[in-house]
Amino acid sequence: MTLAEKLALLVLVTCACAVVSTASPLDPDRYFLVEAEPRAQPEDYRLNDDVWPTHYDIEIKPYLEQEGNKAQFTFDGSAKITVSTQKQNVMQIKLHMARMDISAWSVTRKSDNTIIPTLPQTYDQETQILTLPLSSALQANVEYVLSFTYVGNMDDDMHGFYRSYYWEDGVKVWMGSTQFQQTHARRAFPCFDEPRFKATFQLKINHKTQYNVYSNTAIVGTAVAEVGRSLTTFGVTPSMSSYLIAFIVAPYQINDRDGMGILARPQAQNQTQYSLDVGIKLLKALEEWIDYPYASVAGMTRMYMAAVPDFSAGAMENWGLLTYRETNILYRSDDSTSMQQHRIAAVISHEIAHQWFGDLVTCEWWDVTWLNEGFARYYQYYGTALVETEWDLDHQFVVEQLQGVMQMDSLRSTHPMTHPVYTQAQASGIFDNISYNKGAVMLRMMEHYLTTETFKTALRAYIKDRAFKTTRPEDLFSALNRYDPNARSYMEPWTVQPGYPLVTVTSQDTGFTVTQKRFLVNEPDHNEQTAWPLPITFATKASEFSITRPAFYTGMTFDIPMQGASDVEYFILNNQQVGYYRVNYDAILIHPDLRQVVYCEGIRKGSTEEFEFLWNQYLTTNVATEQILILQGLGCVSSSELITDMLNGIASPHVRSQDKNNAFTYVINNPYTLPHVSRYLQQNHANWAASHGSYTNVASAFNNVLARLKSDSERDVISAFIESNKNILGQAAYDSIKSGLEDYETNKQFTLRNRDEIHEFLDNKINGGAATILANVSMIVGLLMLVLAR
Repeated sequence: MTLAEKLALLVLVTCACAVVSTASPLDPDRYFLVEAEPRAQPEDYRLNDDVWPTHYDIEIKPYLEQEGNKAQFTFDGSAKITVSTQKQNVMQIKLHMARMDISAWSVTRKSDNTIIPTLPQTYDQETQILTLPLSSALQANVEYVLSFTYVGNMDDDMHGFYRSYYWEDGVKVWMGSTQFQQTHARRAFPCFDEPRFKATFQLKINHKTQYNVYSNTAIVGTAVAEVGRSLTTFGVTPSMSSYLIAFIVAPYQINDRDGMGILARPQAQNQTQYSLDVGIKLLKALEEWIDYPYASVAGMTRMYMAAVPDFSAGAMENWGLLTYRETNILYRSDDSTSMQQHRIAAVISHEIAHQWFGDLVTCEWWDVTWLNEGFARYYQYYGTALVETEWDLDHQFVVEQLQGVMQMDSLRSTHPMTHPVYTQAQASGIFDNISYNKGAVMLRMMEHYLTTETFKTALRAYIKDRAFKTTRPEDLFSALNRYDPNARSYMEPWTVQPGYPLVTVTSQDTGFTVTQKRFLVNEPDHNEQTAWPLPITFATKASEFSITRPAFYTGMTFDIPMQGASDVEYFILNNQQVGYYRVNYDAILIHPDLRQVVYCEGIRKGSTEEFEFLWNQYLTTNVATEQILILQGLGCVSSSELITDMLNGIASPHVRSQDKNNAFTYVINNPYTLPHVSRYLQQNHANWAASHGSYTNVASAFNNVLARLKSDSERDVISAFIESNKNILGQAAYDSIKSGLEDYETNKQFTLRNRDEIHEFLDNKINGGAATILANVSMIVGLLMLVLAR
């Protein structure tokens, strides 16, 4: 590898790393698929297809405070599930439940309420599957009703039906909300908790009268349940997957117009207008683009979007009741930055797009999550662009999504878009940049190949064909193939093979030779023979950069004939990065927004007085986006005492669980803090584990420090610490930090091997004129002309 090539690799990989850190706004912490070893046989985590649900009747009675013998943060529940089978000799029924105590259950024939004799149930704690044995077989094509009475728990981990809170006039107000994706509906009611088991749902909530309640569909009835309580009944939902059910119990207020409403705590209502305005526009634009009106679905008479104070995901597409972190939906122009406005519009577009791609048409299982999330990420940019036309979102997509996923996808640890998952951890882990970013990148590639109009026509047919059903990749490919017989053969290899190619271009007088090879950032000399159908566009003059409809080439090597090739001014492959690959040429060729800066500099150069002032602002502000700006500013602390104060603050309940990781990152992005942070973690590891949930989070904190550290002595201190505390850390955390120490050494050796050459190269360029180096670096970064060893 030549000196210039090493510099290009360093520049572009560094740039890609920087992009990855902000590339997945809806799931910022999920970059690598969780491959935890299953503790049961993989197939045991999945339900069989003996019995299918068609309808649920659910009643929930939450206790947000203790009532008599009812414990606070529990709920009474009852569920009646209509099921049937098409098989003979079905002697048991399997479904999911978790974190609940079932006090009674039964199976009856629906037509005459005949009780079906049963045997004692069994429950697998690992797979969360409840098995209901029967004394006699179910009859095929006959409806039965499974009835359950149970008590559930409103935990504070932001999954299932969980508890949250906000402050109003100094009083803590408790509320309940839901997050069921991927596998947590089973914590609210027994259910067939896989996407393929679609059914209709009717929900009733028995609630204190001072609370309002909301769910996927409109309220169809309210009655007095008992003194101080109401029983609210919601309309029957469309046929849908269990993870899309949602409900909220909270004294919220609504800002609504034209069939859309924004739900929020009363003191945040003045931050809902932009979301309402842009939401109405986005819904209209997307339903016209897809040619499937949202309100044409029975039961979907309105769309609510709710701001939830504690929320594990960035947002969630529950059909008819979309839920968001407050920072992703609340906006006020005098308190939020323009970047936050952009993010809010993009996240809303993402979630509204899910109403078709995810809700109406749902991935059959999480192994093809990209069929939900790839489309939503695509419309996050191109749907928003239909409404906010001045933001250049097509250019932002390339930098944030395409280039953002390339770093992860250049490692051995990556995985294909379509990838087997079984356990809950694996299902959660596949919601990563491969499913989101790469999925969207592939759709954009096919749009440019088919043309926008043909792509739109094909997707409209796909939605109509699969409405109220689940989908697999072959269903999408079939829809695309109706309009181009080669569509599947060009797209499918990108979805089932991991990674992407490095495309090397060499020139001759008669044209150019193109060779592809899988790009592995740490293994440039590998011998793997993976090949992809390559979408090829090129430009030899400025007017040709607008040509983005590619021709596909197959094979490891092929020629592009061109008379007088040596005389062209330039030859640039992959116009506007429509194709998902890097290019290596031969030698021939999400107002000024100053607030965060002011906060940072004030803290960096200030004293305890300035820190305490800004910390108090964090505790008292009513604007969630302002809290994020303040945390970024507080992360600029520069004295050991204030670093300790900041880390204590992060570990305290004052910083919400959802914000702790980002707040810690803001601190360690300041290189001065690293040795202080390392000492703090060594001295306060137990408190950090308790406040963050486990010692796995302690390991994550150390690894984030090691990734930025440039001190062998500090590295050795960390190494000594984990060896002497191995039993406290636990095997998983110990192994994780060990891996981080190995990565430190790998990065160090790369620097030692190449820094003298890079320094000499830069020195020569500087002596040759600043304009030359700036032009070269701009060309390298802007055109992604990554040069590697051939």
